[in-house]
Amino acid sequence: MMRRAIIGAGAVALALLAVVCVPRHLPTTPASMPLTPASFHARLEQGTLTLRGTLPSETSKTAILQRAQELYGATPGRIVDELAVDPRVGPAAWAGDVPKILPILGHMTERASIIIDGRTIVLSGQINNNRAKASLLRDIAPLTQTGLELEDHILAAPLPPPTSTLQKKLNEILSHASIEFESNTTTMPPRARATLDQLIALLRRAPHTAIEIGGHTDKYGEPCYNLQLSRRRAEVVRDYFISHGLTNQFTAVGYGASRPLSVAQTRTGLQRDRRIELRVKGVGDL
Repeated sequence: MMRRAIIGAGAVALALLAVVCVPRHLPTTPASMPLTPASFHARLEQGTLTLRGTLPSETSKTAILQRAQELYGATPGRIVDELAVDPRVGPAAWAGDVPKILPILGHMTERASIIIDGRTIVLSGQINNNRAKASLLRDIAPLTQTGLELEDHILAAPLPPPTSTLQKKLNEILSHASIEFESNTTTMPPRARATLDQLIALLRRAPHTAIEIGGHTDKYGEPCYNLQLSRRRAEVVRDYFISHGLTNQFTAVGYGASRPLSVAQTRTGLQRDRRIELRVKGVGDL
């Protein structure tokens, strides 16, 4: 009897010892670290779309990049991918809806941006008028419906100039800095690109205006070849405008050597004939 009591007391003592001492020596389970909120930043400037942020999955990143390429990636190098995927980032209800709202960047002029920090969505840029702004804000609904709070920094631009005033301003720019080509080429020199950048700033104010881009050549060469060459020159200019985000209805037309500016047979006179002209054709239905 005494022996059983001693054994029982020993068992109880060992159990108490395990409760008191063992937790001090076993490794403790670390508390789970809080997840970082997902973030996203898209900026469209001069035809280049830059994407930044940290997303919770490769699936959401792939969907965003695919849509960005469809909308803005016609020219190589126009998409700058700085998006990261991090397992420490928590789920984001809005991530799957980002591809739906990427088109709104192309509707804004100058620098357009979308910033999502996990709680808010900030829109910045300039839009053509208040009606267009209201339409854009409706397009952002898929993200605000996920619980994001909207911060609106979009400015409505003043009304575009009348077509006659626009034509006058286009002519004024081209009279001081014409768009000319070297003989038998469609390559624009740097000074021509600088002129195009001036024209882009003006045309952004009239995004629904139809514009004819007329290409011209000097008198040398076969007429059929000159027509093709002049049209290709007009197409180069059209592509440059579109790659920089202009939404005008552009028509590229080749006139060959049928409309010379100069009768002089000098090098300067011939170069003036190898030019681009812009003509306002009216306001479209957009």
